Amino acid sequence: MMLTRVLRAPTVLGALMLFAVFLVLHLLGGRQYVGILSGTMETDRMGFFFGVAYALSWFAAVLLAPILLLAGVAGASLHGRRPAKRS
Repeated sequence: MMLTRVLRAPTVLGALMLFAVFLVLHLLGGRQYVGILSGTMETDRMGFFFGVAYALSWFAAVLLAPILLLAGVAGASLHGRRPAKRS
């Protein structure tokens, strides 16, 4: 029950989507186009946008997704607690 609550949190879903986008770009071979950003490789505009998209998705997956994942897990665990009954 706790796992389903955590997986339904919007921040956890956002983190998983960021990881998924990065994984798709990585499997499509986007890593080889990142050299365009430093000027060590020449290619067309599509390669440039592919390299920029891969670099941005890498930063999102490494920097932003773990923060979103931790926030979603913490929020779901705190939201699920019931207040103690007072007598």
